[in-house]
Amino acid sequence: MSDYPQYPTGSTPEPPPGQAHLGPRPRSVEMAVNLIWVAVGLTILSTIIGFAQLDTAVETALESDTTGTLGEDAARAGIIAFIVIFLVIGVGIYTLLALFIKRGKNWARIVFTVLAAIGLLFGILGLGSDQSALSLVVGLVQIALTAATLFFLWKPESSAYFSAS
Repeated sequence: MSDYPQYPTGSTPEPPPGQAHLGPRPRSVEMAVNLIWVAVGLTILSTIIGFAQLDTAVETALESDTTGTLGEDAARAGIIAFIVIFLVIGVGIYTLLALFIKRGKNWARIVFTVLAAIGLLFGILGLGSDQSALSLVVGLVQIALTAATLFFLWKPESSAYFSAS
């Protein structure tokens, strides 16, 4: 006889105290997590685009400097720092939220929703700004991707999955 507990055929053991049985992850949650990973890829692509357009961004910063105190080196360093910080924070937050959403953590779904709403607002407002065609297309894809992720995260079967935890 083994040291493992024996259960009657057809029954399943109860989960340990404080640990809910989530059951199989719904397809809608899987789709939302996959879309978040695509968003990570788009964040990396946006970073590459940002570096490719660095000279244009530096020129724009210098033109908008009304005091004339901003030098080219300072503008370039500031823009590079912004791009790198955006990359690290964006990828880090998306990664953490994807991992916790996959585990059924409702707080992660709520945090994603709040950040997505803010991102959608700024994304839509940013569509009217002066930007390259490539940046515009990436922005539109990010808006659509975020909206689709929210749709999948809040479907009834997703809500039931998150409620179980």
